[in-house]
This record gives sequence, structure tokens and C-alpha cells, in this order.
Amino acid sequence: MWQWPLKLLLLVLVSGCQPGPDTALDDYLSRLERVLETERPSIALSPPDRPSRHQFEPDDSLTVSLLAPLALKPCGVLPLIAQHNAQLGRVAAPSQQLLYHLELGYRLYHCDPATLDKEGQALRERLLKSKIQQLEQGGARLFLLSDELWFNLGAESAPWRFEGVTQVEQSLTQLAETKASLLHWDSLPLDDGQLEESLAVLHHAQLPRSLHRSMLNSIQTLNQAAMMLARAEELPCHSEAMNILPNILISIYGERIQPLLSQVQNADHRLTPPLRQLLSPWPSHPYFDFYLGEEPGQLRHEFYLAIQQHTLAWQTLLNRCDRSPADLRG
Repeated sequence: MWQWPLKLLLLVLVSGCQPGPDTALDDYLSRLERVLETERPSIALSPPDRPSRHQFEPDDSLTVSLLAPLALKPCGVLPLIAQHNAQLGRVAAPSQQLLYHLELGYRLYHCDPATLDKEGQALRERLLKSKIQQLEQGGARLFLLSDELWFNLGAESAPWRFEGVTQVEQSLTQLAETKASLLHWDSLPLDDGQLEESLAVLHHAQLPRSLHRSMLNSIQTLNQAAMMLARAEELPCHSEAMNILPNILISIYGERIQPLLSQVQNADHRLTPPLRQLLSPWPSHPYFDFYLGEEPGQLRHEFYLAIQQHTLAWQTLLNRCDRSPADLRG
């Protein structure tokens, strides 16, 4: 009977010693260093600093006075306005602010003008117009400012955490669809519980920030490898290094690095489109452009460019000596 606990202990110890993804990246570079007899270059892609959140908060100029809406009493909006104007309402989370503007607009939209006097009708029309403008211009901003997205947009997380991709994709898609339907007031597109549940999924999964950290780590490794391979252009075709390099390409890059890159690409293709849809239009700032854009110098562009340049570096080196990884497989 004592053998089972021993076997279990050995299994735990062995599992705990399995190399992680970052170890695979370092092993790849270390092997290239030894074979090419060169040191990896010191390079890094530095993301823009996160800006101060308060500067992107929507202004509160459209706060409704408690005195003015007395003419709107038949619309049932007075308790809602009072709650929003209270201290707790003023410091409510952005997601709760969004719900307030959404529900106020919904109640005003469905309020029968015939139940109001002239003052109430004019006030209803003015407030409804302001809510439409607020939701059109600030809906994405209120989502962005929520803790679950504001602190999840960067790259301050452990890399290679993709276990919750499916759930996060569903949540982002649902939130993006909600944002797109904010002004369709035939029915409320979501309630408090639905919104907070979708945001909580992002918080617990730590996505997309783990995806972004994985991209940054991949970019650095691929660019370092490509620069080292470029230094090897003068290697004699029959040197020992040229005999070893194709095996590194197969056994380390092909079997350990490529599957990691495939995970990153899969997560990017699934999460980024609904994230962009949800946060568009995002503020004009280098920080948001870096994580959401795809122009040169921005994260996504640099990630796919690093893959291309790394592939080209290998092709150039092996083609010069008419070598191919396929030769070793056969």
C-alpha cells in the first residue's frame, strides 16, 4: 500500500519540474548562443505607460437636477435620478453608470408624452436627446473605464494563461453586442447581474492581458533569434554548426516554440475582434493604440512581423547552403 503514496509524490515532483513556456523560449535562445558562439542581443519592446484613468472619465455636465424632473414624475424616473445624484451614485463604478444612463433613457423613451405637461414634454425630449448622445459617445468609454477592462488591457500578467479563452470570448462578444444595442430601447439589452457576470469573467481569467504579455515575450525571443541567425550568414556550409542548426529548428522551435505561438495567434484571433468592437472608439492615446491597433510599432503588428522576420532568417540561412529541415525528417 505504501507504494501508491510514493508514486503519487514522484508524479507531483516530476510534474512540478516540467519546463514552462518561458523556459522553452530561453532554451531556444541558449541553444542558438552555444551553436553560433554568440550572445543574444539585448532588445526589448517597451509598451507605453498606462495613463491616468481620471482624464478619460466622461464629464458630469448632464447630471439632472432633482428639482427639474418633477414634471417627469409620470415617467417613473425620479427615484432613479435621486439615486444617481446621491453620493453613492456619484462614485458608482463605470458599469453602474452605464446602467443608469441606459435605464433612464429606456424609461424616458417609453414614457407617454400625453401624460406630461408642456414643461415635462420639453424636458423629456431634451434629456432623451442627451442620453442618446451620451450612450453613443460614451458607451465604449464607460466599458473601458471599468476595472475589469482598464486593468486587463495592458500586459501586467503572467504569460501563457489561455485556459479561459472560450469564456472570455463569449463575454467580450456579449458585451460588444450589448454596446452596439445600447440605443435599441424596445427592451433593455442587459441587467445588472448579466453585466457584472460578464465583466467578472474577464477579471478572473486575466485575459487579454496574459495574451499581451505572451505577445511581448514572443516578440523579444523571435527578434533575438532572428538577429543571431543573421550573424551566422558567414558560417561555412559544411561546418558543425550548420549541421546542428536544422535540428534546433525542428526539435526546439518546431516542437516547443511553434505550439506556443499557435496558442497566442488563436487567442488573438478570438479575443481581439470583440475587444476592439467593445472599446471602439477608444481614446486617442499611444497606450490604447498600442494594445488595440495594428500599425507599425504597435503590439499586434510587431508580433506578426517578428514571426515573419524570424521565418525569413531561417530560410535565408538554410537556403544559402541548400539545407532544409525536411532533409532531416526523411
